[in-house]
Amino acid sequence: MASCVALGDPDYPALLKQIHDPPPRLYVDGRLPAEPMIAIVGSRRATPYGQRAAHRLARDLSEVGVVVVSGLARGIDAAAHRGALEGGSPTVAVMATGLDRIYPPEHAELAQAIAQSGAVITEAEPGTPPLPGRFPVRNRIISGLSLGVVVVEAAQRSGALITARMAAEQGRDVLCVPGSIENPLATGVHQLIKDGAKLVQTVEDVLDEFSELSRARARAQARIHARTRARTRADSFWPFGSCLIG
Repeated sequence: MASCVALGDPDYPALLKQIHDPPPRLYVDGRLPAEPMIAIVGSRRATPYGQRAAHRLARDLSEVGVVVVSGLARGIDAAAHRGALEGGSPTVAVMATGLDRIYPPEHAELAQAIAQSGAVITEAEPGTPPLPGRFPVRNRIISGLSLGVVVVEAAQRSGALITARMAAEQGRDVLCVPGSIENPLATGVHQLIKDGAKLVQTVEDVLDEFSELSRARARAQARIHARTRARTRADSFWPFGSCLIG
């Protein structure tokens, strides 16, 4: 069931409250998680590589208890939400439209799945259509909710780069997944890395960047050690009763 959270309410996200222009109210379908959040954003026209990278990173973050935030758009956003849902932690989708105007419309089922464990949120009044000017404004909420923003595929002129710029203005860290030098959707990402954004290859690269994610880092390390022990046991196992044929 949808609700409205005003700026002065105790349930209003603490990090979002700190930006210079926080939304006066948020319309929420679901429940806003209290756990730390990381945004994953990128191109709507994502390549299969970009979608795989976003999905895997979101799933790995979700598996250790980090909430993934994105914008419910086609491409990287949808891949990130779906990966986060697989990981078991809530995910948050920030829309530019009213809650009753899911955009793109083919993501209505995805939005419903997100709201069941996490939240679909917007500052737009009910009935607000997908007006182009509302999407850049929406992006400040994606970055404002998050400790940092991970960019996966972005051309030189891209909404994801607007989110990255807003994140930097808000004092948030910007991180990037590198792409192929032959991919035009990697040009914006590579420029961000040249400008000082941290390069991300694994979930550990994200977790190591934020002291607030120390618990998630410990959980990730425990998973790595468990997998290593399992592989070691498997490598050392030799079936009884086997024989060598000369």
